[in-house]
Formats: sequence, structure tokens, C-alpha cells
Amino acid sequence: MPQSPSSSERRNALFALLAVTVIWGWTFVWMKQALGQAQLTLGPGGEAAARGLFLTLRFGVAALALPLLLPSCRTAKNFSPRLWIEGGALGLLLLAGFLLQMAALSSLTPAVSAFLTSLYVIFTAFLSLFSVKHRNLSFSLLAGVVLATLGAAYISGPPQLEFGLAEWLTVLCAFLFACTILVTDAITRRHAPAAVSLSSFAIVAVGSALYTARTLAQEGAPTLSQLLSLLSEYDFWMPLACCSILATLIALTVLNHYQRMLEPVRAATLYALEPVWGAVISVLYGMEAVNGWFALGAGALLAGNLIAELGPKQRK
Repeated sequence: MPQSPSSSERRNALFALLAVTVIWGWTFVWMKQALGQAQLTLGPGGEAAARGLFLTLRFGVAALALPLLLPSCRTAKNFSPRLWIEGGALGLLLLAGFLLQMAALSSLTPAVSAFLTSLYVIFTAFLSLFSVKHRNLSFSLLAGVVLATLGAAYISGPPQLEFGLAEWLTVLCAFLFACTILVTDAITRRHAPAAVSLSSFAIVAVGSALYTARTLAQEGAPTLSQLLSLLSEYDFWMPLACCSILATLIALTVLNHYQRMLEPVRAATLYALEPVWGAVISVLYGMEAVNGWFALGAGALLAGNLIAELGPKQRK
């Protein structure tokens, strides 16, 4: 049976996953930039194929690069049939979540997208109630969940919710991301985290390639050569490279290694800090201005994490 992480391991995990949220704060800008360039180059009919190409290369490059960086990914004994099944399940959840997120991204404001995506914190807490291992959530952890969700909701101002297809797709995306947090917690305790990363990256890349091929076969879709012409556009390949190397190869590999040292709900509460960094980056780019809503949302997110971390760990 795996030993409980020491206080130093837990502290290292908190700092490592905090760094992951900083990287993730950039991804909204990167994906928005890439999808905007795809629409300019291919027109509205090429958006689905562009999403598929983006995810295929984002995860494909990460899958090819990971064995070069981590020797454990070159050890055959780490890749059992069970690892491929469980890592494949994680990859399919990631694939579905990212496709839904990117499909809805062009139709939502940053405030609405951030709030609805942050619902994975609530979903993670809810799903944990069905797990024997994580069922006894402390009051402080639940309070942190609520504060983190409210903080994400209001960091860019009150979200103007009018539930349409894009909103529901993002809610479903949040649910799938909650599932990935719980699945990651389970399988990285049974398998080498680097092997989990490689198997899930490979499944997302293959699944995205199949999705891209399907979209190219539809009426009104661009040709393959037109789609590949995106790779000559700086505003497409540069965000793609950033997402592949930083947000996938580095961030998700770090996440798979360190998340198992925290409770899934605690990890989800920490991940909710992503909108803080996204808002800070938007301010630096001149896309948003600092105001009272930013202070309220960021304060609630930080307070939620402090309460979750410093409060009693088990409900009495």
C-alpha cells in the first residue's frame, strides 16, 4: 500500500501544481490566438478541422518529446496492458474535454468561460462523495471549494449567463475535467506517472487525428493542404508550440507526478487559481483592466485555498 506523502512532499506538490496553474493561465490567450488565426485563414467552415489539428500536434509533439526527457518512458515494464487501458481512458477524457472547451471558446466571454470551466471544482467534490477513499471531506475543504468557485465566477466581473449550446458544452467540459482529476489520482498511484503521461498524450493525439480526418471529409471543410497551411502562420504555430511544450509536456507531466500527493478536491481547488493568472496575463496584454471585481475574485480564490490548506483535514 502506498505511504502517505510527507509534509515536505505535500508542500513540494502544492508549489509544483501552483506553477502548473500559472502556465494554464496563458492557455486561454494561446488557444484564442490560434483559433482566431484559423478562422482568418480557413473561414468558419474550417474551425473544427483547425481544432483537431491543434490538439493532434499539441499532444503528438508532447508524446514524442517525453521519452527523450524521461528515461522511465523508455522502460518497457512500465507499459503494461492495464496501463494502456487506464491511461487510454484518461486520454479519452482529456480529448473530449479539450474538444468541448475549444468548440465553445469562440462563443463565450472570458468571464463566463472561466466560471463554467471552474465548476470542475464543485463536480470533483461531488464525485468524491462516491469514493470510499475521499468521501469524508472536511468542512474547511468544502468551504474552500465554494470560495474558489465564486472567485472564478467574479474575477472578470459578474458572469452574464444565458444558457445556450456553448454554455452547456462548457459545463460538460468541466464535468469531464473533474473526472480526469479523479482518474489521474487513481492511476498515478498504480503506475509510473511518466508512463501515464505518455499513454494519455498518445491517445489524445491519435484520437485528435481521427477527429481531424472526419472533419476534413465533411462538406464545406478545407482541404488537407489548406489546413496544413496554418502551420506557416505565426499566430497559429507559436501558440501551438507554447501549448504543446509548456501546457502539455511540462505542465501535465508535472501534474501527473505531483497530484497524487494531494486529495483530488484539494488539487481541484488549487487548479481554480488558473483564472487569476489568466486575468493577470490579460491585464499585461492590455485586454482587461484591474478593478474591484478582480480584487474580489482573486481574494476569494486565495482565501478558498488558504482555508482548504490550513483548516482541519478531516470532518469530525
